[in-house]
Amino acid sequence: MGWLWSGDSSAKDKLDPSLRDFLEKEAPIGPKPTLPKPAAKPVERLQPAQTQPQTQTPEKPAVPPQSQFQDGRYAHLWKGYTPQQELESRGKTEQDKLRDIVDAYNDRKARMGEAALENCAFEYLAQFDCFRQPNARQLATLCHSESRTFNKCYDAQKKVLQALGWMDASTWNPEASERMQMHADKLYQQKLEQQRLIDEAKEKGLPEPQFESVLSKQNMARVASGGQLTPMPRAASSEPDEEELNVWRHIKPESRQKYEKKLSELPPEEREFERKALLGELRAQTGMAKQVEQTFIEERINRMKRREEGQATIGDTIKRWWGWD
Repeated sequence: MGWLWSGDSSAKDKLDPSLRDFLEKEAPIGPKPTLPKPAAKPVERLQPAQTQPQTQTPEKPAVPPQSQFQDGRYAHLWKGYTPQQELESRGKTEQDKLRDIVDAYNDRKARMGEAALENCAFEYLAQFDCFRQPNARQLATLCHSESRTFNKCYDAQKKVLQALGWMDASTWNPEASERMQMHADKLYQQKLEQQRLIDEAKEKGLPEPQFESVLSKQNMARVASGGQLTPMPRAASSEPDEEELNVWRHIKPESRQKYEKKLSELPPEEREFERKALLGELRAQTGMAKQVEQTFIEERINRMKRREEGQATIGDTIKRWWGWD
């Protein structure tokens, strides 16, 4: 009975002749019936706006930089967040703000001394070893040479840091201070190299070489860019730039004359060095004075607002009597 379900194409030839005659006689005559076609699904007309859907990425909820998840997670927890520094500043009085300005200035000054001491670590160790276990020569001179070398390094490093803007509150931050400390040491080493070449020329009776100041704009630009530090010939004296003139405008004429007289008494190779350091210090003092002035202005505005709202304090009244308004 395998012929009933055989899938072989030659199964028709294997049928019994009598069975094949029977099937041919009983087969229906006429056109073969056609099977109904499956109903076609209705085509949905898309609207013009739906033909090219525009995928809009949802905006991430804003989170403050203090959050560790800048992708917007837990944004609802940060809605009412206020930085601690802002909260503390709201409750500060005029005296507190002035004290903060002075403390910040003194802190930068103290850190400048620490940075200069770190750059002069080898000179300090030499002085320390001399005081602890001096030899005969050092005992006779009371470590004068070692102390002079350390003090010279310490003072020069502080002046270079001042010239680089260490005391300027507008540009001071931990990252910038680290770069300034590194650049200050490079500039001081270049200054020592120039002095060595000058002393060597004097010993040989040669003309004294003239080098540009290590704190010149060109030299400090080379230091910042990582260029090679080599003694450069002294360039022609250039006129002070606008920034330098702006600093001198905030200095009283009598004080400026005193500073200029002090600079004129220095040797030419040290004059530019001292002038740049002085400008850095004056720039920092001018910036601190502006901060103090801005604090007084804000305090006066707040005092006038309290008086208009009928919430003036006793201190506001006393200041008004004294003519502070």
